[in-house]
Amino acid sequence: MNFLIEGDNLASLQLLEKTHKGKIDLIYIDPPYNTGNQDFIYDDCYVDTEDGFRHSKWISFMTKRLYAARSLLTEKGVIFIQISDIELAQLRLLCDTVFGEDNFLNIISVNMKNIAGASGGGEDKRFKKNCEYILVYAKNYSLMPLFNGPYEYREIYSVVEQYRVEGKNWHYTSVLVERGDKEYFGSTVDGNGDEIKLYRRKNAVVKSVRQVMADEGISEKEVYYKYGQCIFEAKDAQSSIRTRVINAKKQYGITDDIISIEYIPKTGKNKGTLYEQFYKGDKCRLFAWLGDISEIIDGLLYKKDLQGTYWDYTSRINNLTKEGNVEFGNGKKPIDLLKRIIALYPDNEITVLDFFAGSGSTGHAVIAQNIEDGGNRQFILCTNNQNGICREKTYVRLSNVIKGYTTENGKAFEPMPASLKYFKVDYIPVSERMYYEYADELLLHIRELVELENGVNFTGNAEIGIVLTEEELDEFIANADSFAKCRKLYMGHDLLPSEEQERVLKKYGIEISIIPDYYYRDLQEG
Repeated sequence: MNFLIEGDNLASLQLLEKTHKGKIDLIYIDPPYNTGNQDFIYDDCYVDTEDGFRHSKWISFMTKRLYAARSLLTEKGVIFIQISDIELAQLRLLCDTVFGEDNFLNIISVNMKNIAGASGGGEDKRFKKNCEYILVYAKNYSLMPLFNGPYEYREIYSVVEQYRVEGKNWHYTSVLVERGDKEYFGSTVDGNGDEIKLYRRKNAVVKSVRQVMADEGISEKEVYYKYGQCIFEAKDAQSSIRTRVINAKKQYGITDDIISIEYIPKTGKNKGTLYEQFYKGDKCRLFAWLGDISEIIDGLLYKKDLQGTYWDYTSRINNLTKEGNVEFGNGKKPIDLLKRIIALYPDNEITVLDFFAGSGSTGHAVIAQNIEDGGNRQFILCTNNQNGICREKTYVRLSNVIKGYTTENGKAFEPMPASLKYFKVDYIPVSERMYYEYADELLLHIRELVELENGVNFTGNAEIGIVLTEEELDEFIANADSFAKCRKLYMGHDLLPSEEQERVLKKYGIEISIIPDYYYRDLQEG
């Protein structure tokens, strides 16, 4: 069950501390950047650049929320916080205090804008801003799991096209169409004195990608998919092996354009296995195979890029403001970025929290990632309803994603089945009121707390039930239709079923789950 909670996010976090303390696996937040342009409210007032306590107010605002966030994380949990350079330094120091310096993982630089569209610069003396930053902390570094693979995967032809659009040179444009007949002509040795065998490749055929397209009448994309493992770039590799091969080729008087070698490396990813390399021309330019940096997954060829701390998303921000079929002009994050963060966590049955939910991008990303890899992740999103954002943006977007939608340009998006429960959190005035005067107002919402903590939905679900009073228990037992279908019954902590009621519950195999007394105790203390 996924949840959207409307209300002040500090109140939402305090609520979650009752239901999800130590249960959240991954948190992603995109808090106010404190730009001074009406993006940050403190004590009901916008904080502008002229406020002398601008940074102090932001730190005070974030401190309570980050301590609450830490209490919600599992011992293996991680938090990702996206921010601009305005509060980056303050946030780093604050997070070192809240989470501990030893639990700092990385600062990721995310390129979100092309320089032409970036802010700053021009008549200003500063460089243009095109990067945002993501701080990554663990709850407990020694217990956190290794993130999924060190690679980012991108479909190969989309990479080729992206290079073309950005005016970059894509070098994997040669194809070894025929490997040729292998003919041994001599040996040399590596630095350890181990043998390197050398072979002529008679009748080997190399063509450009464009030649293959013309000869076979197929598209560029089809060439990459047909010959992906045979496509290469010829490189002037700086290695002692290549130098020895050049010298050996001269020694044996070999003039063939293409030769190959076989040897057993002592180090590297091919350590201990017989390894083959191809070389081209008098300078013995090494064949760098596209297959070495790509992988076939579910019939698609993906380029594998080692993940570092610089992530480029400039090519994926087109039409971002309308993602999810909801207009959200400022601060919207691409779901590809959020999917990447979510997919880093090695377990695909986790709970993801975003308590600055904005347009709901995190929820959208969780649903999409589940569809993509068959995961069973759940999300909890928290946001206020300032300017109708929760009801008119966040909820509408999630509803669109779940039900499917068509854009104004006629592009259809298929439904992504998922659950969603909408809660609203608010404060009940208690000043000058005795506890018994407002207790009933609090107890009315025990059901929602149970749903939230256990990820269940009592509405329209006959297999689970909840009784909080003796009257409700009597009514439940008296209704044969209700208990005949019920498999689990949540029961108020102070209820004592009679012997007859216990007999009925046992007869029908109904599991009893006692609602923790801390629900009630914390309500009274609050």
